[in-house]
Amino acid sequence: MTARIGAAVVVAVALVGVGGACGEDDGGPSPSELIAQSAERTGEIQSFHFTLDVQNVPTAGAGLQLTAAEGDVVVPDRASADVTGSFAGLPITTQVIAVGEDVWLKNPLTDGWQKIDVSTTPVALLSPSQGVLAVMGGITDVVDEGREEVDGTTLVQVSGRVDAADVAPLVAVAPGDGTVEAALWIGADDLLLRRIEVRGAVADGEPESALRIVDLSRFDEPVAVEPPEVSG
Repeated sequence: MTARIGAAVVVAVALVGVGGACGEDDGGPSPSELIAQSAERTGEIQSFHFTLDVQNVPTAGAGLQLTAAEGDVVVPDRASADVTGSFAGLPITTQVIAVGEDVWLKNPLTDGWQKIDVSTTPVALLSPSQGVLAVMGGITDVVDEGREEVDGTTLVQVSGRVDAADVAPLVAVAPGDGTVEAALWIGADDLLLRRIEVRGAVADGEPESALRIVDLSRFDEPVAVEPPEVSG
């Protein structure tokens, strides 16, 4: 998963309206209605914390590719994160900052910041028209998977399938054909998106076991993301 840092993240941010999340059996919204409500509500969030986990995806030979990341997003176009992955095919563990269309990588060898040229930036991933919104808006065959308690919060899980082309902006790859599995965990009371999982081959050459997980938390807590000082 190449990487728009926040990308993975803001992902969630453009989605939902207010209302309780219940199943159809108890008079609440259907799974599809719940996703639409969550999209509206999540779209009201101005900042959040995220973690990204990428599993079973082959290493790319070019660009910035993430296997893990943790950081903060300020909507609509700022993100900072500690990341693990590869850059130009070489393994790295470092930090990344994205502001608008600009992305900076902290050089692990010199500790200096340098602007990098990536075809898809972390910020684009957070775009209301791409990323999470595209995934949420494109899910079909939606199924209510029930509820679970996570850290004292009741979450409703819904799952379905989505076109690889809708997922590609979220994971910053050129899409392959077909569909992949997608699952969402939504707060039963506040309708905020807490987790999104995408399983399957989004790009050509990926195994069906490829898995991307984005967790969201710390909604609307004060966060500042500024461009780093670049030496040289």
